Amino acid sequence: MDSYLIDPKRKLHVCGNNPTCDGYEIEEGEFRIKGYDGPIVECEKCGSEMHLKMGRFGKYMACTNDECKNTRKILRNGEVAPPKEDPVPLPELPCEKSDAYFVLRDGAAGIFLAANTFPKSRETRAPLVEELYRFRDRLPEKLRYLADAPQQDPEGNKTVVRF
Repeated sequence: MDSYLIDPKRKLHVCGNNPTCDGYEIEEGEFRIKGYDGPIVECEKCGSEMHLKMGRFGKYMACTNDECKNTRKILRNGEVAPPKEDPVPLPELPCEKSDAYFVLRDGAAGIFLAANTFPKSRETRAPLVEELYRFRDRLPEKLRYLADAPQQDPEGNKTVVRF
């Protein structure tokens, strides 16, 4: 039987095998139309509400604004992940395989340098500490501490930021 809510006090159950079955039943009681009753977080990009959704990779928060496509993942402890930083353009760092330049991005596995012309140029690499130090004034506050790390290891090799 298929169920339809008539009003908050009555629910109609109709047999789905019409015309062979013309049965129906009206159920009286207190019924609520299903609505969203999960956690609500404010979207940092547009200010709208973000609601809990379930996707193929698990739970995440999604913005309810149709023009905004912002999402935030849910951490293993159940908290909403902090917002990701906007890409930092670094036109002084040219790519080696194309005529593009690098932008510093904040991804799921940490920060990395990627070509500004993505997806045309898919060049990516981990940033060197000396590059972060050179552009420390452009770095977001939460990443500035990485620029203070040693720029070389004890053998004289340049240090790379990896997570």
